[in-house]
Amino acid sequence: MRFQENIRSVVTVEAGEAMPTREDFMEDPWDSVVMDTDIGKLTSVQLGVYPVEFHWGPITKSVTLFIRDSVPPKGEARDVIRKVGEEVTVDDFVVSAEDVTPVNKYFYSDPDMTEEGTRTVRVVLEDAGGNQTILTPKLSVYDPEKKPEIRGMLDQMVYVGETISYRNGVTVTADQDTNPQLEIDSASVDLDHAGVYPVTYTATDKFGRVSRETVRITVADLPDNYYDMLEADRLADETLAALISPTMDEIDKAFAIFRWVRKSIPWNNTRTPRDEVEESLAGLRGESGDCFTHAVTCKRLLEHAGFEVLFLHRDPGPGQHYWLMVRIGKSWYHMDPSPVYMHQQVNFLATDEELDWFSYTVRPNYYIHNYTDYPATPLVSPAKVVYKKGDYYMTRTEQN
Repeated sequence: MRFQENIRSVVTVEAGEAMPTREDFMEDPWDSVVMDTDIGKLTSVQLGVYPVEFHWGPITKSVTLFIRDSVPPKGEARDVIRKVGEEVTVDDFVVSAEDVTPVNKYFYSDPDMTEEGTRTVRVVLEDAGGNQTILTPKLSVYDPEKKPEIRGMLDQMVYVGETISYRNGVTVTADQDTNPQLEIDSASVDLDHAGVYPVTYTATDKFGRVSRETVRITVADLPDNYYDMLEADRLADETLAALISPTMDEIDKAFAIFRWVRKSIPWNNTRTPRDEVEESLAGLRGESGDCFTHAVTCKRLLEHAGFEVLFLHRDPGPGQHYWLMVRIGKSWYHMDPSPVYMHQQVNFLATDEELDWFSYTVRPNYYIHNYTDYPATPLVSPAKVVYKKGDYYMTRTEQN
């Protein structure tokens, strides 16, 4: 009885630990107890249940030796980037998988390689004991044809000795990448000598997709009116700072500029200079001028405010008249900043039909021009302006 009680019925060994000795099977050491089974042929990574026989004199006892693995494997994974339709294996994700017993690696479910997108992949590490560790790397699937898009780069003209910003207004967008990289190669540009020079924009996203665009930088010799141009630019910026606020939309900004030109530049049809710089400088200084002065001054202010503008003139017809077309959103509209005939109709963001009505009803052929040379306007203007009591007032119109 004492022998039976002193010999343990079950001995458990964790995988990777040292194998038990004869004494590990007993509660108290008995030198006369004999272990009949040679467990020296086993290692602790040979998982399983093994009988171990003992005897003491004529009395025997069988002990169960349990070699188990109860510790999950350790592992490290990495994120993976692949093209649509490209093959991916579990080993692409696994950096390391460690355990004292062999580790089986497999996907919990096969990754979808048919559609673009970033998704979590579940990689299972399973050891010989059935213990599992789940790794969750990211898989990014991309279309190699969807290259980054570079916007805002333009051909530019500067004068000898001036500086230029190649990055100002340039943006890069890329599918599935919020931070694509942009490199600008302007090494060939010589701002000290007149000429036409290429500048190359190269955008690269995290998938290695590359886009390139090249623009031309024209470096010109200083014109005779160079300093007048600088002064006109300075006055335009000062005027806009007082007229425009960040809360304004495009129509509000255009109206603020239109109203300022009409109210601030007195009408005078005796001016003879036809130089755009000279006339816009005079207009920005508040000097009097005719329709040409009003148009070029308004054009400079609109362009400094970020609008696209076209310059129009009456052709053919008696005398000359000048006005503008301005782009609002995706549409173009007529704008006449000259303060004449304001009691009959104020042509602010006017349509082709409204100009035709004026040319037939108010003053014949006043806005006659070749319509096919310019973009067509929508049928309805987004705003109406009227003149009353010495000022201009705008109301919005409903757009269908």
